[in-house]
Amino acid sequence: MALTADRNVQFYTSQELIELPVKDNVRIYKGALVGRDRSTGYARPLVAGDDFLGVAYARADNTVTGHTAGGINVRLHQRVDVVHTLTGVSLNDVGKEIYASADDTLTLTATNNSRMGRIVALEATNTVRVRSQPIAQVSGALENGAVVSLADAAATLTLDHLNRTLLIANTAARTLTLPPVASARAGARFQLVKTNASAFAVTLDGDGAELIDGGATFAGVDAQFDCVQVLCTGTEWIILNRDLA
Repeated sequence: MALTADRNVQFYTSQELIELPVKDNVRIYKGALVGRDRSTGYARPLVAGDDFLGVAYARADNTVTGHTAGGINVRLHQRVDVVHTLTGVSLNDVGKEIYASADDTLTLTATNNSRMGRIVALEATNTVRVRSQPIAQVSGALENGAVVSLADAAATLTLDHLNRTLLIANTAARTLTLPPVASARAGARFQLVKTNASAFAVTLDGDGAELIDGGATFAGVDAQFDCVQVLCTGTEWIILNRDLA
């Protein structure tokens, strides 16, 4: 559940601080995980799917009389190691990417959540040390985490699939629906590789009426080791490179 009061969070500081403008009519508590509202660009208490911006150094209350979007700034820790609760974590999880689903909640589940950083230590039972990596300081993929094996099924790709190499060993025709370009933003990209020899295509389909290389779909990935690199221009998807049989 979301925070309703300030909290103290233990830090190992490596680089700080930054101030960013706050969304209208929101209150960010000290110690909150802070996200970037993709629709407005302003900082707010993190909501699943936001870009992770950092951890609040102090409370930032933009709900007082006369509040406006960007009327105040929130001061954030960015490059810090944070000690945080994570139920069910074990030593086997050290090194894994970590995600946030709210301003006070971490999870190992990527889907629909916000990538925060990487687990670097198990501090205690249900407690981890996380090396936070806010969106302002990474190009997209975190180190050693750029390859994702997709399930053999049709799927809707999320923001967490972007800036990755996606592998699929499909045994039937599969369709991968791309994230909306407005959410992905210009410059987002991914690489898709078909890794098995079954003679079935992997079709890329834009969100709604969004285009891929000027068409509604792209179905050229249909042989083993076929590979395409796809780029978001901000208005559509284009194929940057293709290596097709």
